[in-house]
Amino acid sequence: MPYLHIHTNVTVENPAGFLAHFSHAIAVTLEKPESYVMVELSDRRLMSFAGSDLPLAFIELKSIGLSPADTAHVSAKLSKLIHQQLDIDMSRIYIEFESPDRDMFGWKGGTF
Repeated sequence: MPYLHIHTNVTVENPAGFLAHFSHAIAVTLEKPESYVMVELSDRRLMSFAGSDLPLAFIELKSIGLSPADTAHVSAKLSKLIHQQLDIDMSRIYIEFESPDRDMFGWKGGTF
């Protein structure tokens, strides 16, 4: 059930392709079936970081079973992908990780 939400002040020229790319990348990185992955893009947002509106991104990643031992690796992968896709300096990317309990995430009328 990985959920990835990318907030950025950059305009994404091909949103469908961008979402597909990140859907696949998260599935591979987290070793989860892509059929469970949800990706949301909020581009062209009015955002500021360190007092500047230079390109930036705030990323939220929620995934059942995400371990603190995995977050450094995932952070490196996501930051590199955002840098490659949107030309955002990695020092202007924040990533928030969350690992909800299985019974706190609903799907198909039940929980995981």
